[in-house]
Amino acid sequence: EMFLDSAALRSSVVSHAKMLGYEVSSARAPQASLNIIVTTNTDTLTMPAGTKFTASIGSDSYSFVTISDITGSGSAGQIVFSETPVYEGTYITATYTVDTSDISQRFLITDNRADINTLTVSVQNSITDTTTATYTKATDITQLVNTSTVYFCQEVEAGKFEIYFGDGVVSKALVDGNIVTLKYVVTNKTEANGVSSFTAPSSIGGETAVSVQTISRATGGAEPETINSIKLKAPLDYASQGRAVTTEDYKVFVKKLFPNTLAVSLWGGEDGSFDPSLGVLSTPEYGKVFISIKSTTGLDLSSVQKANLVSALAPYKVSS
Repeated sequence: EMFLDSAALRSSVVSHAKMLGYEVSSARAPQASLNIIVTTNTDTLTMPAGTKFTASIGSDSYSFVTISDITGSGSAGQIVFSETPVYEGTYITATYTVDTSDISQRFLITDNRADINTLTVSVQNSITDTTTATYTKATDITQLVNTSTVYFCQEVEAGKFEIYFGDGVVSKALVDGNIVTLKYVVTNKTEANGVSSFTAPSSIGGETAVSVQTISRATGGAEPETINSIKLKAPLDYASQGRAVTTEDYKVFVKKLFPNTLAVSLWGGEDGSFDPSLGVLSTPEYGKVFISIKSTTGLDLSSVQKANLVSALAPYKVSS
C-alpha cells in the first residue's frame, strides 16, 4: 500500500493521488436543461434552490432539482426561466456549528453518492449575526491570502468527502460559533441518464400555473472514479501541472471534467481542421484544439454538455 502502482485499497490510492495534487471525482448527477414557464401577474419571481421536477423511466420515478436561487422577469403575464439546469437526486442541506476546541470536528458529506460538483458552501458569522459569506473551492494556492473565503475538498473513508478550511494564513480560518452550511445533491448516478420528459412542481413562488419544456435530455450521470482510473490519471495530471498544452494534457482534462468519456480523440489545429459539412480536413487552423468524444452512454454530447466542457477547460488553456 506504500506505492500508487501497487496499492489495492481505495483509501491508499486516494491518499497517494492527493500527494500528487489530484482530485478524485465523485459520483455525478445526470443534468438536464429546461425552459420553465410560469403564468403570473407579477413582474419578477424567484425559483428557490431545491425546486423539484419529476421524470420517469418505465415504472421508476426520479427527482430533478435546481441548486441555486434563480430570479426571472417577464411580461405579458409570463416569466420564463430559460435553459435552467436541473440535477437528478435529493437536495441536501447540512449545518455545522464550529467548535475549535473539538479537535475531532469534521465537516463531512455523509453520503458517498453526493455529487461534489453541485456543492455550495456558506459560512454564517454566528447564531446572532446572520451575515453570511459564500465560499468558493480553492483551485490555486498561490493566489490565496489570509482573508480568502475558500474551502478545500478531499475524499476520505468509505468514498465520502470532507470539506475543510484554511488556517488564517493560507486562506481564512473559521472561528468559534461560525455556522457552516453545506448544500449538495445526492444522486442515483447513471440510472436517470436519457430522461427527456419532465413534470413541473405544483407551484413556484406561490404560482401554480407552471409548465416545462425540455431543452436537453438528462445526461452525465456517472459512478465515482474507479481505483484504476485514479492510478492512471493521477500521474498524468501531475505531469500536466494544471495546464492544457499538449494533446495528452487535453486528454487528461477531458476525462476528468467529463467522466462519461469512453474514448477521446483530439488534435491541434496545426495538424488539420474540421468542417461540419466536409468533416476532417488537412488544412491547418492554428490556435485551435479539436476534440472528439465517445460517451459511455452511446449518445452524442448535447450542445449544453459541449458548452459546459468548453467552459470547464477554459482555466487550463495557455494564455495565447
